Amino acid sequence: MEYIRNFYEPDLKRVMKIWYEGNLEAHDFVDVSYWDRNFGFVSRLLPRSEVYVYEIDGYVAGFVGVDEGYIQGLFVDKDYRGQGIGTKLLRYVSELYEKLELHVFENNYGAVCFYENKHFMRIEEQVNEDTGEVEYRMMYLRPKEEA
Repeated sequence: MEYIRNFYEPDLKRVMKIWYEGNLEAHDFVDVSYWDRNFGFVSRLLPRSEVYVYEIDGYVAGFVGVDEGYIQGLFVDKDYRGQGIGTKLLRYVSELYEKLELHVFENNYGAVCFYENKHFMRIEEQVNEDTGEVEYRMMYLRPKEEA
């Protein structure tokens, strides 16, 4: 059975594994020490955040973290990519928020294309202070429902 549910403390180890491995894979242009330095901070922040996990037969295959419409991260385990899990997680949070924003590195071409295909627009380009990499701020506005 597949479904999206709230994150629970016992999910932390699995979610952090997906986060770390996903970042290393998607951001080979960022030094690994950046992710190592942020691992502890993220693992402390996650249990206090709004996080939803995608579960398949009791196994966490992906997750999305959001804070008042700002997507802090969307990750799918590499063995489960291409199955629509990222799209389903994004759809789930887009039903909770009329407006979504996020930052994505310009060199993370796959993610940039994914978000553009989901109707996110680039609204700003800046250099990330910690990495020196160019990143886009992107925004999605849920279409108004017709009466």
